[in-house]
Amino acid sequence: MRISPFHNQFAAAEGSRAVFADRFGSEIVSRVSDAATEYRFVRDAAGISDFSFMQRFRFPEEKGLDFLDSLCAGNVVKLRFGRMLHTFLSDPNGNLVADCYIANNDEECILLCESIIDDEALKKTLIGCGAENAGMEDLSESHAVLSIDGYKAWSVAKDLFGPDVLGLPYLSIERYDFKGAAVSLFRAGKTSEFGYLLLVPQGNAAELFEACEASAKKVGGGLCGVDIHGDLRLEGRFFNIFAEGAAVLDPLSLGLQWMIDFNKEKFVGREAILARRSGGLTHKIIGVSSAAGDGLMKKGAPIYHGPDKVAEVVASCFSPALSRFVGLALFPLPLAFAGLSFCLGSAGGPPVETISMPPIMPKSLTVKLDEM
Repeated sequence: MRISPFHNQFAAAEGSRAVFADRFGSEIVSRVSDAATEYRFVRDAAGISDFSFMQRFRFPEEKGLDFLDSLCAGNVVKLRFGRMLHTFLSDPNGNLVADCYIANNDEECILLCESIIDDEALKKTLIGCGAENAGMEDLSESHAVLSIDGYKAWSVAKDLFGPDVLGLPYLSIERYDFKGAAVSLFRAGKTSEFGYLLLVPQGNAAELFEACEASAKKVGGGLCGVDIHGDLRLEGRFFNIFAEGAAVLDPLSLGLQWMIDFNKEKFVGREAILARRSGGLTHKIIGVSSAAGDGLMKKGAPIYHGPDKVAEVVASCFSPALSRFVGLALFPLPLAFAGLSFCLGSAGGPPVETISMPPIMPKSLTVKLDEM
């Protein structure tokens, strides 16, 4: 298992009750305190999390763009300098392997992956597609990744790198100096609040961690585990490959058509995805909500229409903003739209409704960075 480069920092942090776990061969900081505290950090202030479970690779720009375009579903060759593309990598059967950010950073391209296969298997996949000829450099051991997410995450980024960060648009990349080290900052995030990823050399990771934590505390934030990110992604309706992605696998049923350039002549899994598209979808995921307690709203829970099971929950969480459970469920197309009522768990179970997602309004939409 690849150990978190921030293991000691999270374990030794003031008040830490850090729990570590294995995610597809990489150690994650699962949680640091309780879910309610970590949720408030992100929704009201700033949360600092270890995202070093992400696999990360660097390619020279002159070869990397073409290689990554042939690999992933999105249109990589049109990616402009300083910008990022959110897309995915699938297997030859058109099933998801990794949720990907691809960044064009001057003379290099950076690939960040949240993958449901381990490091060895992903690297083998990339090499099998020609990554070595494209000049791939594996950064998974040499660099660490921190995330800054929250209503006031911009304040932490500004403390670290200056007011220039306030002008960065969503899905952009910029390189900054941090005490002599080159840090790549990605404006991204999947919580519906402000979000940044920091790619930092291992030798400077501990010092950057300390600076991030201190700045987050100034605005009422603190350290978070990655478990809370699953809840935040669901509540904000951001795709989570570790939840609904791993349960469903099919990018079309998951509604990821926006990540695909269907006019491309080549990407891994293209033929299988196009064949399913031509044949017509039978199921898709849609938002659901229920006030049911007792653990009924959970992954795998059946949803009934009269005496018939018609759907299954593929991801769920409790939403503090709504004071009820929200989730995603895989429905047959004739029933896959908002505003319908069903029964959860059994034919006579408590009510569960299909809803439009996302069901919340993030506080970050009230912030005008250009006026800061």
